[in-house]
Amino acid sequence: MAFSRQFERQLDRLFRKRTQWLRSKLGLKRTGKPPIFSRRVVNRGISRLQDLALNAFAWRLAKSTFDEHVSERRNWQVKGRGRDEQIKHFRRWFKPDFGNARGHVYSFWSGQKSLYVGRTGRGGGRPASHFKTFWFSRASRVTIFRVRGRKNLPRVECLAIHHFRPVYNTNTASSKKWTKSCPLCDIHEAIEGELRDIFRLR
Repeated sequence: MAFSRQFERQLDRLFRKRTQWLRSKLGLKRTGKPPIFSRRVVNRGISRLQDLALNAFAWRLAKSTFDEHVSERRNWQVKGRGRDEQIKHFRRWFKPDFGNARGHVYSFWSGQKSLYVGRTGRGGGRPASHFKTFWFSRASRVTIFRVRGRKNLPRVECLAIHHFRPVYNTNTASSKKWTKSCPLCDIHEAIEGELRDIFRLR
């Protein structure tokens, strides 16, 4: 089912619950148990609509943003016995090509599943620090994205989190005043703001 139809059906479902009290006042009775409209229902409905927006726009926005702001991407296959040796191999690989660049987004992968997405302003120390985490034993490769301009780092990182859906990220990317915002987060905020105005509780 197309995103637009799914979004419209979910929105109509929420609207019917919101207006059930008015329908009942006018004598427009429905069979079955009347729907419950509460803060929990609104929160769940908004969350579902935001998920639909994520599924619809994440790939397109990530692709356009990566095409515009990522100048290079390379994969490193995890190798070496033990974490210390693996870190040594990774640093040796990272430094010649990426060591002097000032902005990278990186993702750890287990096959086709993203484990973790992060960013670093310089050097390979930040991605290498994750070699000590409990989930690194599942990692088979690391992808490094060279980003044009440090102000674009939070945007690229955040869209990568939305698109790749890493297993072990607990938060979205942090940002600063001078950085560019994530367009998908802007869509999420717009959806929530509009729907909370429309379905305001008494």
